[in-house]
Amino acid sequence: MEWYEIEHWRAVDDKFCAQYNFRPSCSIFAKAIEPRDSNVVFKEYKIVANRYTGNDDLEKTYFDGEKWTKDLFLRFFGEEMYALDWYNENYRFLVDTEYPRGEYDEWYVPYLPDGDYYFFLNMDMSLAWLGHPWRNTVTVVGAELVAYIEENGCPFLE
Repeated sequence: MEWYEIEHWRAVDDKFCAQYNFRPSCSIFAKAIEPRDSNVVFKEYKIVANRYTGNDDLEKTYFDGEKWTKDLFLRFFGEEMYALDWYNENYRFLVDTEYPRGEYDEWYVPYLPDGDYYFFLNMDMSLAWLGHPWRNTVTVVGAELVAYIEENGCPFLE
């Protein structure tokens, strides 16, 4: 298991907040980020499948989505990246390893929000996967990530 809790998490959080002007809010109307660099390409996608319904088909869809998301990380994010669970643990991890599981069998930092903000970032934070719990969305940052999803689709986002 190659996930390491970040000791100096404040520096990582500060860099993220500075780069993306992160503003957490409980409002469904407030976007969480607005990149400071106006040339940064990003797009917010609505989550169309959620694990927490008790429906076995959606449970399978959720775990298929984990595989899809990990494949996306492998393709674009490099060998190491960050997983941030807002106001909880933050990790640095090797992308091509087994991801540790939490109490409900999801990754320590789930790829879809379930009440917390979850962020996956490459090491220079130029690419990101950002889960917004109140808007029920994932914002994808980086021209190549947005283009990939637009061209290939995503089984759980629209």
